[in-house]
Amino acid sequence: MNSKWIFDIFKRLIKKKSFWVITIIIIIAIIGIGKLTAPKKVEYVQEKVIKGRLVQTVSETGSVLAATNINLNFKGTGTIVEMNIKEGDEVKKDDILARLDAGSLEIQVRQAQANLSIAQANLNRLFAGASREDIKVTQETVNNAKIAYENAQKDYEIMSVKLAADLKAYSEALNLAEKNLTNTGNTITQTVDDARQTLITTIRSKANAANTTLDFIDYQFTNLGNVADYQAKINTWDYYTQALEKQTDLNNILIYSDQTVAGKIDEATSLALGLLEDINLSLNSLFNTIGSTMADARFSQLKIDNDKALVKAEQTTNSANLSAVQAAEFAYKTAKLNATSSTDTSTSNYNTAKANYDSAIATHDSQLNAAQANIDSALGNYNLTKAQLDLKKAPARGVDIAYYQAQVDQAKAALDLVLKNLDDYTIYAPRDGLITFVNYKVGEQIGFGITSITEAAKAVISMISKDQYEIEVDVPESDIVKVKVGNLARITLDAYGSDVVFDGTVMFIDLAETNIQDVVYYKVKVEINPYDLEIKPGMTANVDIVTAEKNDVLIVPIRAIKETQDKKKYVEILSFGKPKQVFVEIGLRGDDGYEITSGLNEGDQVIVYKK
Repeated sequence: MNSKWIFDIFKRLIKKKSFWVITIIIIIAIIGIGKLTAPKKVEYVQEKVIKGRLVQTVSETGSVLAATNINLNFKGTGTIVEMNIKEGDEVKKDDILARLDAGSLEIQVRQAQANLSIAQANLNRLFAGASREDIKVTQETVNNAKIAYENAQKDYEIMSVKLAADLKAYSEALNLAEKNLTNTGNTITQTVDDARQTLITTIRSKANAANTTLDFIDYQFTNLGNVADYQAKINTWDYYTQALEKQTDLNNILIYSDQTVAGKIDEATSLALGLLEDINLSLNSLFNTIGSTMADARFSQLKIDNDKALVKAEQTTNSANLSAVQAAEFAYKTAKLNATSSTDTSTSNYNTAKANYDSAIATHDSQLNAAQANIDSALGNYNLTKAQLDLKKAPARGVDIAYYQAQVDQAKAALDLVLKNLDDYTIYAPRDGLITFVNYKVGEQIGFGITSITEAAKAVISMISKDQYEIEVDVPESDIVKVKVGNLARITLDAYGSDVVFDGTVMFIDLAETNIQDVVYYKVKVEINPYDLEIKPGMTANVDIVTAEKNDVLIVPIRAIKETQDKKKYVEILSFGKPKQVFVEIGLRGDDGYEITSGLNEGDQVIVYKK
């Protein structure tokens, strides 16, 4: 009934226009909300790792100035010995203006010249070939080297036989000593074991006898009559009770096997000896006690004498038992002492034989190695002399000529180097001009004892050049450490536009700082290379100083490099559609990217940013 009623209502609704309007609006809203809430797809922008030239520059803007002054300094340090100009003199390019004392360098120049002469002489001698006399001497050297090689072989054979015989003798001695040590150990072990077993057997036997004697003392003491020597009676009982205590302790050991008793042999021996000694003392006191018994109806003199005789017999038996234990103990201790002495002797003999054998092995190896080294050395010398003889007989080979020519070239290069170093001690006029200042004189030191930045920056000579312009720029302290005198520069002038590029060179870096709006700058002067276009002072110049460059290196964009919290550098690459970190090592940071020294290959795609 209810379902039919609901169906009727639904039929009436779908016939109404408003129902369909509302339904469509709801569907559109659901679709819109779905699109708004659906996650956006991330798009990654990538660039390839390329190989090429990477340049690092420092870019600044300055003004063109007339290059009215050139500061000249020595590259070396020392004492001025020559000053050829004064203020106001006109000079020509490459004129020598001043010199430092270069005594040590001049010696090096002469040495380099001598080395060049020697190298040239060796090359000339190679072309000339060896003389007949030289070949004869070398042949004799070969003969002697051959004899030395053969003698070294014979010495090795003789030594090998002798050392083998010595080693065999020491080996046999060691085997004998080892055998004696083993036999001694077996023998003395058995001897000690036998003596200990005899002592154990004796203790067991005499302990049983002691039990009987103690029973005898107890019986006699219990049946004593009236005695006059009461102290002897007390002593009898005291020694008897002491003996009983030792008997108990001894029996507590003897209840175990002989193997267990052997582990407590010293304690058992001490108890057995103490037991028998206390019994002896108790019997002596008992004998005196019975002897002081007063004869009466119960104890006749005959009984007293008979009891004394019985005690005397027990004394004899117990003393014999005590002597037997003492003798067994002495035999055991003697066996142990002899065992220690024999073992020490055999061990000492073995150690001596072992040391002798080890020493013989070391001697055998070292002497044979030395003899073999003599053979190798003699053979090497023999082969060397033969090669030298063949070389002297043979005509000059191309490779030999190349070798000696290389030595000549090397000597020339060394000479050129010291000559260049010598030039560092000389100031030449870089171009035509007029001397404006001479700040030092002959005898003064250059580079020693500088006390201030001003003194360090003071030029030796200043001059004015003709028809030359320079650009002065202010470089911030964050970049100044990259700039060096001699760095090349690319220059554009606003007057000619960015398409006209001039070349230049960094000529001067001011050591004194300049503060501009609380920022530290250093003045740098860049000289413009010769040009055809007209340049006027005051023109605005844009200067790119090339501070570093590398060719044929892997390069990635700067923004591709990221850094972890512990300062490790990495890039991201796509792996199955997701970013993946790849750690890299970077080198030079250039204007167009970073140099990659490890971690990537040419052609790899790295993520630059994501949309």
